[in-house]
Amino acid sequence: MSISVQESKRKSVCIVGGGPAGIAALKKLTEKDSTFDCVLFEQIDNVGGTWVYTENVDVDQYGLPVHSSMYKSLRTNLPKEIMELSGFEHKNVGDQCYFPAKYMENYVNDVADHFNLRQYIKLHHHVEKINPINDGQWEVTVVDLQSKTKDTKVYDSVIVCVGNYSNPVYPDIKGSDVFQGKILHSHSYRDVESYRDNTVVVVGCGASGLDISYGVSVVAKKVFLSHHNPKMYKLNVPPNYFHKPDIQEFTSDGIIFNDGSYEQVDAIIYCTGYSYTYPFLTNECKIRVEDNIIRTLYKHMFNIEYPTMAFIGVPRNTTGFYLFDFQSKIYKKFLEGSLKLPNKEEMYNDTQREADARLASGQRPKDFHALGRTKWAMEYYTSMTNFAGVEHPPPVLLQIYFDGLERLGQDFLNFRNDKYQILDREHYMVKYYNNDTSITKKQVLYSL
Repeated sequence: MSISVQESKRKSVCIVGGGPAGIAALKKLTEKDSTFDCVLFEQIDNVGGTWVYTENVDVDQYGLPVHSSMYKSLRTNLPKEIMELSGFEHKNVGDQCYFPAKYMENYVNDVADHFNLRQYIKLHHHVEKINPINDGQWEVTVVDLQSKTKDTKVYDSVIVCVGNYSNPVYPDIKGSDVFQGKILHSHSYRDVESYRDNTVVVVGCGASGLDISYGVSVVAKKVFLSHHNPKMYKLNVPPNYFHKPDIQEFTSDGIIFNDGSYEQVDAIIYCTGYSYTYPFLTNECKIRVEDNIIRTLYKHMFNIEYPTMAFIGVPRNTTGFYLFDFQSKIYKKFLEGSLKLPNKEEMYNDTQREADARLASGQRPKDFHALGRTKWAMEYYTSMTNFAGVEHPPPVLLQIYFDGLERLGQDFLNFRNDKYQILDREHYMVKYYNNDTSITKKQVLYSL
């Protein structure tokens, strides 16, 4: 037995979220000869998702949680070659590959304008509740935040595109309740000025941890980066910047680290990641998040219990913009009826097999949806390609992602000056900052 969407003349589709993933899905489902009637709901006053900067912290002017984790100084940490939606290239940027957040916000807006998507987008609209009805349709309740009116409509399909970087994770560390200094998550970080002449601890050495710790070091008295990644000790750092192991315990005015050392500090900034959360989905939607794993998704995308609900962009640490296009293309095939899914039991078994294999390889349960520089990255795209009968992503995109990530860890101060150029599906050129060789040719690590 397989699952497919019943054929009909037109299907109504509700897209939740106006970031790059939502715009990619809307673009795909409104192409010429589309058989879908689409509406996209976005809570704020613009499309762009996580790239839209706001001074608001925690809650917005309507009292709703702020979704964006954007800070004022943020620049992209991946090359533009893998941050591009299909059919719309980056324009007038020369050989520059990394950009301020505002550029990316403008890029998403330019995509919306170029493909005439504004007609389908409702800004200042908060999706309050989604509930399944009629064994495959969806009752969606939306609040117009400006008129303060509420409306409930029924849709044939729902696509959730709310991003992965809005629900901060705070570690549970002894003594945090007695610490008298400032504690916040990078989700609420906006600018360095709040930390002038302070002693600051930044926890986590991912991209945001490095970005924020380097930025704060310009104005702070001292910055301590707390982490357990030995590779990071090779970084070139300012004279007021120091590495520390994980935190053991807080005191009222400082921190004891796992090596027994103590530092008196004014503020701590957690760059400790995010968890998946979908507060607008009722329990009846059967979306269950445990240990940061969405356990009821097939291929990290389809709601197994109700496949007329899809999630675009759940996999992390990968070629995000291409992933959005790739998944949207596949889901469109399903909605059109040309792609059939296995039955529920087979989908659950497939998901469990992947989870078991990842655990057996040593991966942490909470990283189930993380692809990164692992065999799961290529396997995900290959399995999806074979399953859906679509073209495999150019392997060069993954290689540029891996290369850019490696450069971030090697030369954090200068990696954004590197220059990339795609040559074909499997090759690209790159000029690294301060490299005497003008062009370095790279061969992809993985080939089909």
